[in-house]
Amino acid sequence: MNIETENTPPVTRTQSVINRSAVKAYALKVSREKRANKFKRVGEDFLNAVEADVEAVIRQTCISLDCIPAAEDDREFITGTALDRIREKLNERAKRIIHGRVMRHPSIGCTLQD
Repeated sequence: MNIETENTPPVTRTQSVINRSAVKAYALKVSREKRANKFKRVGEDFLNAVEADVEAVIRQTCISLDCIPAAEDDREFITGTALDRIREKLNERAKRIIHGRVMRHPSIGCTLQD
């Protein structure tokens, strides 16, 4: 049964910068290994908070397409090796963000929420 009111706007999601299923799995792994398996579920707001943190890191490091001026020609100036390094560093930073959020989460309930 789907109940919508006039005050509830439809949920629209833009393309995510995180792999939500991988974030959930890693957060629950951290919970099992570091928090005595306290948390059994990952809430949508936890995922949104992680995504916001990752987007902030992207903005801080100026990887965002918004801060790159348009090139006058279409040549590729960045090698695949450089992109792989950026991906690796960003993935490690996302891992630390998730780990930190799980470790700081209060021990209330069994769902990771923000």
